[in-house]
Amino acid sequence: MVQKTGERMRRVLLVMALLFVQLLSAKEPHLSCEKKFGKMDWQGMVFHRYCLRAEHFPPQQTFRLIVKSFDGTQTETFRYYANHRGHLIFQPSEEYDGDIVAICPAMKGERLTFVMKAEDGEETYATEVVPFPLEMKSKKGITLNLEIQGVKGEKFQLFAQGFKPSEPVQLSLHIDGKETDLEAAVTSLGDLYTYVHIPPHAKGDQAELILIRKSEKIVFPFQWGAPALKLVGACCFEIK
Repeated sequence: MVQKTGERMRRVLLVMALLFVQLLSAKEPHLSCEKKFGKMDWQGMVFHRYCLRAEHFPPQQTFRLIVKSFDGTQTETFRYYANHRGHLIFQPSEEYDGDIVAICPAMKGERLTFVMKAEDGEETYATEVVPFPLEMKSKKGITLNLEIQGVKGEKFQLFAQGFKPSEPVQLSLHIDGKETDLEAAVTSLGDLYTYVHIPPHAKGDQAELILIRKSEKIVFPFQWGAPALKLVGACCFEIK
C-alpha cells in the first residue's frame, strides 16, 4: 500500500513538473528597464539608477547585452546565461572583480535601446528608455515630447497627446526669425506625430514650436545643433 502511494505521488510530481515546464515555455520572453529610487549629481550631470529585468528567456542559452544609441551606435557589453527558470544570470569575465556598474551617457530627448541577443541563434529581445525627456505640458493638459533623431541635432520627432479626437491644430517652427509651417494631424485617439527638421543654413541654436488649437496657444522652446547633442547625464545599471 505504501509503495503504491509512493509511486502515485511520484507520478503526480512528474505531471506537476511537466505542467510547470509547459507554462514556462508558453510565456513570451520579456525584457524591461525599470527606474530605481535615487539619483546622483556629478559635475553638472544627473545619474539615474536603473535595473534590467529579464523573465521567461529560453533556458540554457547565452545572451549578449547590446546598447544602441539614437545615432545607430552599438556597444556590446556583458554576457548572460538563461537558467532553467528563464532568468538571466550575469557571467562576468575573469578580469572583473567586485561590483560592476554600467554607465550609459545620454542627451536630452535621446532614446536608448537595450538588446539581449542570443550568441548562438537569431533571437533578440529589446527594451527602450528615454532617461532625460525633452518635454513640456500645457496649462490645458497637452503633453509634448521631442526626441532627437539627427546626428547633428538637426532633426527631431514630435509626439504630443491629450487632444480631442481628430482635433484641428496648427503647428509651426520658429527659428532664426523665420517661421515654417509643419504637418500636424491629430489622430482619432487624440495623438499627434510629426518630424521637425531644422532648415538648412539656419543660424543660432534656439528654436520654438508653436502649436495653436482652439482653446490655447502652446510655445515649446528647445535647443538644436551642438547644444542639443550635449550629454546631460547617464543611466547607471548595477550589473548582477
